[in-house]
Amino acid sequence: MNGKKVNIPSYSVKAGDVIEIREKSRQIPMVIQGIQSTEREYPEYITIENDGTKATFLRIPALDEIPYAVVMEPNLVVEFYSR
Repeated sequence: MNGKKVNIPSYSVKAGDVIEIREKSRQIPMVIQGIQSTEREYPEYITIENDGTKATFLRIPALDEIPYAVVMEPNLVVEFYSR
């Protein structure tokens, strides 16, 4: 990320950060399949380079822009963590 290796799954990106798949990982079959897939839509807050191996996180998305598979209730999350 931004030219540095990050191996922390919970790493938080900031607006303007550039995320890139390292050269060695571009040879992994699952990564190749993901890059070549045309079934994916990219949200407006992320831009993708032409080859699909580099992305820029433009801004923090609004809650309604995040594609959750279920209905999200942020107040329940806050209540849970405030204990």
